[in-house]
Amino acid sequence: MNRAKSDAGYLRVRKYLLDSIDGEVPPLGRLPTERHLAEQFSVGRAVARRALGQLEAEGLIHRHVGRGTFVGSGKEEKPTHAVSPAEYIEARLRFEPELAWMIIANATAADLTIVREQLKRSETANSMPKFEIYDANFHQALVNATHNSLAIDMYRVIDSVRRREHAKWGHLHGRLQTAEQRNIFIKEHNQIFEALARRDARAAREAWSNHIRNTKRRIMDL
Repeated sequence: MNRAKSDAGYLRVRKYLLDSIDGEVPPLGRLPTERHLAEQFSVGRAVARRALGQLEAEGLIHRHVGRGTFVGSGKEEKPTHAVSPAEYIEARLRFEPELAWMIIANATAADLTIVREQLKRSETANSMPKFEIYDANFHQALVNATHNSLAIDMYRVIDSVRRREHAKWGHLHGRLQTAEQRNIFIKEHNQIFEALARRDARAAREAWSNHIRNTKRRIMDL
């Protein structure tokens, strides 16, 4: 199977799984098996395995040998020392924008399609909780596009703080839950994506830095 055909099949399987995660199966419900997906979409099992593996790496599904594949990460975050919002934002600002260079060097067309897919899903999300999911998925897709396992692991640590501290930061988080703020996020995400799509690492880095700085100002008035 050539690369273009493999990528096209992968994206079809991925879209189906994401649609299922969005509501066609109940929370923590069972998803189709690798073999079933391969047969349903007329793709090789390696393609189905790739789609499932990527969604598992993103924390959207988890697999149990002998039981099946289920929605959700299936993991409980282990408590660690508390991290302040200022520390979280500073770590993101110093780390994430620099990934633009690796994305430009390593991202495939399929990677950028996935980033755009999450961006489009955020634009059409019919609730703030769903928008937040696609917002997180957009950033995860950017990091995955580096194809750098260390960078991906480092981001996973940073993002685990967001997920763990979400409830504690509720008074700050609430400032972003408006239609106006959502539209600003989407505009800034588009600026990052457009720079990456035209392979302009400097512009992507600047747009990414501005996005995080603007987020800092919006939630912390700094």
